[in-house]
Amino acid sequence: MVKRRRDRRREQFNKERRNWLIIRVVAAAIVVVILLGIAWWGFRQWEQYQVSSDVTTYFSLDEYSIDHREGELLYEQIPPVGGPHNNAWQNCGFYGEPIYNYHGVHSLEHGAVWLTFDPELPQEDIDRLEELANQSYVLVSPYPGLEHPVVGSVWGKQIEFDSADDDRIEPFVRAYRTNPDNTPEPGAICFGQVDYTVDEGYTLQTEPSIISGSAEEVAAAEAAAEATPDTDSSTPASDDGEG
Repeated sequence: MVKRRRDRRREQFNKERRNWLIIRVVAAAIVVVILLGIAWWGFRQWEQYQVSSDVTTYFSLDEYSIDHREGELLYEQIPPVGGPHNNAWQNCGFYGEPIYNYHGVHSLEHGAVWLTFDPELPQEDIDRLEELANQSYVLVSPYPGLEHPVVGSVWGKQIEFDSADDDRIEPFVRAYRTNPDNTPEPGAICFGQVDYTVDEGYTLQTEPSIISGSAEEVAAAEAAAEATPDTDSSTPASDDGEG
């Protein structure tokens, strides 16, 4: 009887010890997961800050036209970062030839990141950019006349990259792809529309225009600007007094 009670107590003790060890292991695992989550969140915040400091903001989410227009359109920024655009968006993905700006801008409205690159880049650099287009809401296409090897654009914002392997490219994509702060139409898709490139002989806009709009609207704005008297306050006032 005494031995049986000792065996039961020992068995109970071992069972409690196993349970306690399991609890400790589970608790430790939970703590590790929480710490890893905090570390990852902190890294992503730091990463986004590092990238955001190099991003140029041209306008906020609600400060620019999202009108749908037909016909050719010109833009204030090159490559464009927003404004009136065609009713059809460009399917996200990789393109080996330039695309029409007015389709690309519509993709930006849906939250896409548009990476444009110098067509003269080495093929290995182009291949590296093409890999980035394997994820949703990423649009990659060549753009003749760029001043930088690669330019990243989202609605209202833009960043220039020094090369195709610039270590800011992927953080930029992660930070701004479908980001509510630069997506006028959150939840809108980036597939199912046009996937063609520009016609042979078509010339992409390489110089920014005074406003974003049709050629007629741009011409009218330029004429109005030329007709406006120059009121440069930096011109020193004439001294009427005698010296």
